[in-house]
Amino acid sequence: MTFPPGGQPPQQGPQYPTEYPPPTGYPQGGYASPPPARQPSRKSKIALIIGLVAVVLLALGGVVVLGAVLTAQGKGPLASDSKRIEVAVHDFYDTLQAKGFRAAAAKACEADRAEFDALPEEQKQEFESATVAVTIDKIENIVITGETATAHIVGKLTLEVPGQAPDTDTSTTEHLKKEDGKWKVCSGGSGKN
Repeated sequence: MTFPPGGQPPQQGPQYPTEYPPPTGYPQGGYASPPPARQPSRKSKIALIIGLVAVVLLALGGVVVLGAVLTAQGKGPLASDSKRIEVAVHDFYDTLQAKGFRAAAAKACEADRAEFDALPEEQKQEFESATVAVTIDKIENIVITGETATAHIVGKLTLEVPGQAPDTDTSTTEHLKKEDGKWKVCSGGSGKN
């Protein structure tokens, strides 16, 4: 069989184009290429850097303010032992007034907790039936000796036990002990309070 020049057999039937030209505005592959990436201007880079610096400065300022507040409250890492002692005394007496002896004993030193735990249940119940009203006007003359301290408390403490006359003190010297890095009221073993 002979073929026309070009070496191909003649095609029979109508011929259809196999490729269509792409519509105008589209590249030859049929896919639109993405627009070229826009490079940020120098001004937007500077604005971004200034914004980031402002955020960092605000965060640092917040940390400094929080540290100052906690230190002033006696709770921060930079608070003095005297301030921490004041906080411990207030915390102990606030708990005693609001929640009773059992809750206050839990905030006391280990010796006081052991002493309270060793009490007969009837005596614990007597303590629980008592009401305490506390007003601390000032804490003064804090003397720290190593891991122990004393603080003179001026104010009013009224203890009312059912069936007995109220007992009111206007000042007392409180003993404290530092345990696990925290000051705790600790009258156990002091012989006085």
